[in-house]
Amino acid sequence: MSSADEEQSPGEISDEMLTEMVRHLRSSWTLEKVERVEEGVNSTVVLSVNTSIGDRRTVLKAITSSHPLAADRARAEPMVLSLLQRETAVPVPVVFGTCDDHETYPTPYFLMEYVDGETISAADAPNLSFDIRKTIFREAGLNLAGLHALGPLDEVGDLVGKDGKVSVLDTPETPSHDVFHDWLLESYEETLDQLLDEGGYFPELTENPNRFDDLVPEIRDYLRGTIPDLPPSQPPTYCHKDYGYWNLVVASETGETRAVLDWANLMSAPPGFNLAIAESKLLKPDLNTDASASAGRAGELRRALWNGYESVRDEWTFDAATRERIRVYRLAFRLDQMACLPLFANIDPTLDDREIRAAEHRAFVEQYL
Repeated sequence: MSSADEEQSPGEISDEMLTEMVRHLRSSWTLEKVERVEEGVNSTVVLSVNTSIGDRRTVLKAITSSHPLAADRARAEPMVLSLLQRETAVPVPVVFGTCDDHETYPTPYFLMEYVDGETISAADAPNLSFDIRKTIFREAGLNLAGLHALGPLDEVGDLVGKDGKVSVLDTPETPSHDVFHDWLLESYEETLDQLLDEGGYFPELTENPNRFDDLVPEIRDYLRGTIPDLPPSQPPTYCHKDYGYWNLVVASETGETRAVLDWANLMSAPPGFNLAIAESKLLKPDLNTDASASAGRAGELRRALWNGYESVRDEWTFDAATRERIRVYRLAFRLDQMACLPLFANIDPTLDDREIRAAEHRAFVEQYL
């Protein structure tokens, strides 16, 4: 282990403190080795520990982000993991212990099972065999169906952990909504304002704040003319907003999903919205170009996800009304990608050429205009 006075990155937790944090939750465990995970805005470490039944690897996840909602979102994660383990067949790590508040340690934090397998980057997705990719899509449908069956929930909005339970966030800054399409229009009007005023969500990283200015008025007209007339959405439920390759542990030989990770980015929304986001993320970076693809490789992968979903939700069908809503939800996801372009260009190797990615976004959006 490194000594306590070695240089640490901002928010990094010392090995000595990690030892104490493990013992706080599992007094008989002894920390042997620390492997730090570089990705993410919080502190995630893989720990080799000695237990009464032998050596094992575990994962400790602690909140070190300065985001004002980070702690509340993080408190929901182990609760949802435990709920999924009890009530569904969705593969998730076992939670060994949680700590919501401590005078010394960064909180909340929790300790969970380490799941063996491979995590695939978005950049490597096009190199997967089509059969493996198809398996990942089908199992995404199965897993999201299991998650969505935990609902319905009463309101639309971000999910946080508060007072020992998972609930919809409702504050003056982030109010909940009763009707999803009201939330959808209000939220993406704000996204368009951000694109027009500051070039997106990250003005400090934006070198061309006017990149999409010419598109904003037409997109706004489309959303205002389309969303109020959409068929009513299904009731809101638990939604995983970052279901992508980077949050899956899969068997490298088959693509079988062994664990779905990162349950801190949750929302209460209709199933179709979650399906649109998940398929869009899994089609990146090479196949997410057609807003309505039903043929070719993208179409076949979409059908694999839909077939998996329908196979375990008997009451669900991808009828014309559902497909119409999902197509609009894909545009909402694309607007988020446009607003995040400066950030993604810095952290995602598949998005390092901003002009190429901006052109792809334009081509996608213009299918709606």
